[in-house]
Amino acid sequence: MSVLKRKFVWLVFITLILIIVVFGIYNATHTNKTYEIGGVIPDVAVVEPKAQNAVITHRYIGLVEAINQTDIVPYISGYVTKISAQGGQQVKKGDILAVLKQDDYAAKLAAADAELFALKADFFNSKIKYERMKKSGDNVYSPQELDDAKSAFLAAAGNLEQARANQFAARVNFDYTYLKAPFDGVLGNIAVSLGEYVSPQSKNLMELVQYNPIRVVFSITDKEFLNHFDKKDDKNLLVKVQLANGDILPQNGEIKYTANAINKNTNSLAVYAEFANPDNILMPNAYVQVLLERKYDNVVLIDKSLLIMKADGDYVYTVLNGVLNIHKLYIYGEENNQMVVQNNFTDDEYIVIETIENLSAGEKVNYKIADKTE
Repeated sequence: MSVLKRKFVWLVFITLILIIVVFGIYNATHTNKTYEIGGVIPDVAVVEPKAQNAVITHRYIGLVEAINQTDIVPYISGYVTKISAQGGQQVKKGDILAVLKQDDYAAKLAAADAELFALKADFFNSKIKYERMKKSGDNVYSPQELDDAKSAFLAAAGNLEQARANQFAARVNFDYTYLKAPFDGVLGNIAVSLGEYVSPQSKNLMELVQYNPIRVVFSITDKEFLNHFDKKDDKNLLVKVQLANGDILPQNGEIKYTANAINKNTNSLAVYAEFANPDNILMPNAYVQVLLERKYDNVVLIDKSLLIMKADGDYVYTVLNGVLNIHKLYIYGEENNQMVVQNNFTDDEYIVIETIENLSAGEKVNYKIADKTE
């Protein structure tokens, strides 16, 4: 074989090698995928993480309590001459519920009024006399006479103040003959009769319970406390009550305060919420469900089945630039079997919605954006 022919053969051989190398490089750079066994690149279905708003509802067992509840008991003793209310009646603060016999107390008030009137006259007379003597000077009255007039004036002033105090006490006792409602509420059973003698030692004459507003108490853990009440005037947190029949109370509640210490036996914290209760739907000692509804903005909903749970947190598979990735989640909570997570996904990142087998993060994949309505 001639030298020229051998050179031609070598040139053809080198050209074929270059073609193979170039084709391999082109194939590797234009697929953005790595090969599995057999050279097949896996296909995965993905969805775009769509930012939205969501509401998470946390449920707790709550106990309804009256903010005010008291037995109506007289401050003074006497016979009942009138009963102005009946069991189950809704009353207002200051309404007269019953009246005690007033004769003795009215007489004592009249006597106190008369005494006060007389002592006022005595006070003004002694005052005028003492002031006139002071103006006349030492040449008219002796120092002893001036001292006596001053003493009489001061004594009259003291007597007048005592009379005023006596009149005040007599009026208070007279007013106590009226048994009045100390707050708005609903009366229970009336356990007193006309003509019955009652005293401050009497018990359970009638019970008054405040219905509106009313309190609901429920318990949360210390972690839930930090999650729910880390902000003041939180507009994204609503407090609702679900009744025994499943209905939701129309009025939302307001968190008034929490207990001042964690219960060491239950590791929980009592929370006190108040609700308007104009129709008396909530009744003391009833159990209800308290719903804490928190609104979250700019979140992503992910099916619970897609979560990958690890010791350091929860993850989900994503595809970023054609490469399988494992993405750490910050979970706010669960609603309707979906996890509400922080939207910390990049614009070109997609969530894998199928089970991943024999693949690991860093491998290249073919991905197809699925229509979740299919």
